[in-house]
Amino acid sequence: MYFYSRISTAGQNANRQIENFKQLEGYNPENVYLDKVQGNTPFLQREEALKLYDVVTSTKGNQTIVVDSIDRLGRNLIDILDTIERFTKNGVNVKSIKEGFETIVNGKENPMAKIVISVMGSIAEMERNRIKERTTEGIKIAKANGKYKGRKIGSTQSDEKLLERHQIIVKKLEKGLTVREIATIVDCSTATVMKVKKVISK
Repeated sequence: MYFYSRISTAGQNANRQIENFKQLEGYNPENVYLDKVQGNTPFLQREEALKLYDVVTSTKGNQTIVVDSIDRLGRNLIDILDTIERFTKNGVNVKSIKEGFETIVNGKENPMAKIVISVMGSIAEMERNRIKERTTEGIKIAKANGKYKGRKIGSTQSDEKLLERHQIIVKKLEKGLTVREIATIVDCSTATVMKVKKVISK
């Protein structure tokens, strides 16, 4: 069992969250991952969160991550849901103390948790659509002003060499991270990640 806590750097401490963790059977202080970062930072762009993600998705057997509240898992509803979905796809159970549910029970997705997450997902989808609309409008305006040129076509290379050069990207894709998140973590362009993703999907 692993425990994740996030606090901002503005005079907060994690004592309350840690005390709640201590009440649970299986608590181990060595398995606590604590980020001191503002809440608007995406989950997988946080140092300790990324370490935790790599550990639980690389460890065999059923793993559980405990959080005091699901709002610890992301900067907004979309990020929280994406984080939960990635963990679920990797067979990792997310247990929220405040919301009182676990995403995986006895090796299967928890129906009650799925209902809660489904409702949250509907709200998040509305937000995604609004973001897409704003992005599309922004591109149209940029094109009209002659400022949008699209992406340049890069040099070609064999699929085998591409995957060999970008093994870290391959591993991150296999763990369910998004293109933008991987680009940020690996410090490369989203175009590079997309190339690797296309090769893998062949």
